[in-house]
Amino acid sequence: MLACNRTEHKSVSDPAYSMLERVAELNAGGDKQGALALADSALLMHPADTTRCWLLSEKAVTLVDMGRMADAVGVAQGAYRLAEKLHDVDAMLNLRGTMGIAYRRLGKTDSALVQYKDGIQMALAKHNAEYEIYLNNCVTVLYSESNRFAEALHYAEKTEKAAFAANDTIQRLSARANIGGIYLRQNRHQAALDAMLPCWQEVKSVGYNVLTLKFLSIILKSYSALGDYQAVAQYMQYADRVMDGMAVNSNGVLGILEVKASLLGKQHRYAEQLALMDSIIASGTHNQAMPPDKMLRMKAQCLENMNRNAEALAFMNRAYAVLDSVKQSDIEKSMSEFTVKYKTLETEMALAESRRETAEKANQVLWLVVAVVLLLGVVGIMLYRRRIAAQRALLHEKQSYIDGLESERERIAKELHDGVCNDILATKLMLATDSIHAEQYLDDVWRNVRQLSHELMPPCFATVTLDTVVRSYVAAISKNGGRDISLKIDTAFDWSSLPRQVAYEIYRIIQESTANAMKYGDHSAIDISLTASDGNLCVCVANGIGASSADGRHTSYHGIGQQTLQKRADRICAKLTVSEADMRHRLTLTYRLTTT
Repeated sequence: MLACNRTEHKSVSDPAYSMLERVAELNAGGDKQGALALADSALLMHPADTTRCWLLSEKAVTLVDMGRMADAVGVAQGAYRLAEKLHDVDAMLNLRGTMGIAYRRLGKTDSALVQYKDGIQMALAKHNAEYEIYLNNCVTVLYSESNRFAEALHYAEKTEKAAFAANDTIQRLSARANIGGIYLRQNRHQAALDAMLPCWQEVKSVGYNVLTLKFLSIILKSYSALGDYQAVAQYMQYADRVMDGMAVNSNGVLGILEVKASLLGKQHRYAEQLALMDSIIASGTHNQAMPPDKMLRMKAQCLENMNRNAEALAFMNRAYAVLDSVKQSDIEKSMSEFTVKYKTLETEMALAESRRETAEKANQVLWLVVAVVLLLGVVGIMLYRRRIAAQRALLHEKQSYIDGLESERERIAKELHDGVCNDILATKLMLATDSIHAEQYLDDVWRNVRQLSHELMPPCFATVTLDTVVRSYVAAISKNGGRDISLKIDTAFDWSSLPRQVAYEIYRIIQESTANAMKYGDHSAIDISLTASDGNLCVCVANGIGASSADGRHTSYHGIGQQTLQKRADRICAKLTVSEADMRHRLTLTYRLTTT
């Protein structure tokens, strides 16, 4: 609702009044930064109380549209006190709606409902149909976001009819957008489009950016859900023009950016999607429509699609942490509502203290019990969540260990089946015809089985260090496999300082990657290096690239083998990278050494 609805009109010669009308025009045109700056300049001119009241009202509307909900509530409360002093009913009704919207987007549903209810009662008492329509539209959105769709649809249809009778185009189209929004939340996407599209040309002709973005958000989300990306692209071009120059923290702009990010993900344009999500998160913009946990979950999904799994997991954990804090704040908000009610009751009882002293003491005891129960409940919930989180972490660790064991068993079974079993069969057939070669073949089988058993035997790092075990392993491989392996170990580093678990995981990673290099690489030399510098332990295994698989990828570092290596690296908080350049395949493990 704009400042032009105020009941008292000033002379156009009043510069503050002229600036007020310009603020309203900038607000309607979507220039929120300009509106805010002009409103602050006009307020510095110390205008008359009525003009000052409406300037504050317009400033609160601007802050709401910019996503600064807490600031909007503070400004609106100050303006409401001034409106009460002036007995300006229009200003009070306008501010009730503004505060309700701000509270709703902050997630304070009860406070928003109080503002709307009191405003509607005032509008009915004053026979103010215009503001009754406006506030009913606000109530529609509140019920829709609370998933009370039947009540929301009733209010929306009632408001649309009333706005039509009052010839209020903005509120009639806003009610139509609310109807489309209800269908969208019910996943009735075609019904949402059927409700919105007949009014689209009229919305464009009105040219009110806030209303235009509200329509576009619903239309774009519906077409995207239906898979009609050609229509999405068409309407997105119009949305980009409307958003040009508007603040990113505007609620309407946020809705469009959410659709754009989701569309980029569906088109597999993950780098662009990630850049867009980073820009939204960096701006610090969020509200009830685009909460921080939702933005973090979207970024985590994008990172997962880009195979940046470790970063994806970190952002998903942050999202869950934020979600837990949101739930906790909900409890605190509920307690604050109880506190407000209690203080109100205490004030009323103080007026008749002589007659109600006994009841007041009983009430105090009751509220003390309620507070203790609520506090115990909060503590219990926090302890329960902590225990569940610990159980999930333990379960995840056990599952990772089991997956690693299964991978090792599968690899060993394949070695036995493809290698040892076939060699024994060939030896059996050869015994009947060529006993000399059969004996040589048996020697090869013995060496293969012995090498496999050495790989299965976990090294004891309580008595030996990593560099010693790696040298022994490379020597055995070179002797039995006939491969040229170059080993470089930093002799200046104190290898006994490495924790046993870290040494074990690094050894297994070297063992697995070397086996992959021998199996899938070409016949050139394998280079293994263990170096320590700048507080980091760097392990590198490099080999020539062998034949490619059917999909064009080299098979040596894809699938469950790569997953096993990554899990081992994660267990010691190390960074694992795989790269290919100059026909060489390179696996690098970087472990941060702890300083004492």
